[in-house]
Amino acid sequence: MSSQAVADPAYHTAAMSYAEWKREPTIAQVLFGLHLPYRPPRSLIGEFLWRRRVWVEVTFALSMLEPWEKFLVVVVMYLTLGLLLTGIYLYLPHHLAFLTARASYYLLGRDVSADLPASLSRLKAAASWGFNTSVTSIANVGASLARRGTGTSEL
Repeated sequence: MSSQAVADPAYHTAAMSYAEWKREPTIAQVLFGLHLPYRPPRSLIGEFLWRRRVWVEVTFALSMLEPWEKFLVVVVMYLTLGLLLTGIYLYLPHHLAFLTARASYYLLGRDVSADLPASLSRLKAAASWGFNTSVTSIANVGASLARRGTGTSEL
């Protein structure tokens, strides 16, 4: 056997070459490339997306798949994410309006179509009633104790 090392003609194009390891990808390469770069991009958004991509690749072992399988998994993931974001964009505003109407009904006792200032004044009156009653009862107890001390009868 020969002790000479055989030079690899494709050294600079190999997946683990020094040039590939030093390469800083763009955000598009992080999002849509089949081969994940070893280093994150310099931008904060790019680094965040790169970390999420690494998390997905490690969690689902995408590096063990064939390129066509990896492409299929990434396409399914992006389609699912796209449908989810579309649903949030289309449905969430309507659902927030519905939740606001329900919350106002439970808190104010009326639908949204009712006038809000009147409902708020009723809510304030209902909330202050308990406080005023408590203050009044404390004052009555204090007055009765004061009368007992002076010798006057309550009857």
